[in-house]
Amino acid sequence: MKAIFFLIFPAHLFISSAVGQDQWKNIYRESAWEERDKWQRADELIRRLAVKEGSQVADIGCNEGYMTVKLSGAVAGHGKVYAVDINQSKLNLLKYHLADRNISNVILVKGDYDNPKLPSNALDAVIILDSYHEMDDHDEILKHIKVSLRSGGRVLLCEPIAEDRRKLARSEQEEKHELGINFALADLKKAGFDIVYQEDSFVDRSKVKGDMMWVIVAVKR
Repeated sequence: MKAIFFLIFPAHLFISSAVGQDQWKNIYRESAWEERDKWQRADELIRRLAVKEGSQVADIGCNEGYMTVKLSGAVAGHGKVYAVDINQSKLNLLKYHLADRNISNVILVKGDYDNPKLPSNALDAVIILDSYHEMDDHDEILKHIKVSLRSGGRVLLCEPIAEDRRKLARSEQEEKHELGINFALADLKKAGFDIVYQEDSFVDRSKVKGDMMWVIVAVKR
């Protein structure tokens, strides 16, 4: 008869591992939204977008829909939110979160890496939150965003950068899933947007992810 051996690991190893993973990798999951409310300053982001009831907005790189859900309330029933992501599984999760909250003014869009597939001359505002650094062709993305915005429409970028990586090359920063504000400013100006607001230390995430988040608001001429 063969002997059967069982390996028993202390429970605290699994618990500490899960906590660490939630803190550093899963801060955008729906289960972490309540905690995220403590530091993301979502209300201020919406205020900077200048959206109101009836506005049409896009959340590009929406993930599971943290900002999408908040924007849907800001634009109310007559407004519209385009939730864009290249990951269909994220959109599937968002569809579930929307149904669970009885939200019906959101349109899910599966975008491409260089094209968010938004309607032309239809949007009042676009937000890209902690996703711009993931995009391969920034010039092409901004070109499509500009086409989708009405005259005077706003685009808001908000990205993280750790203090000790601010002077690295763009490619090195993006490998760390972050981006310095200087690169985004150059992109927006090249695309023909007017910068109306910028704040280099918008969100302190030092205790959450070890970095700071900057914000830029630009307007279509």
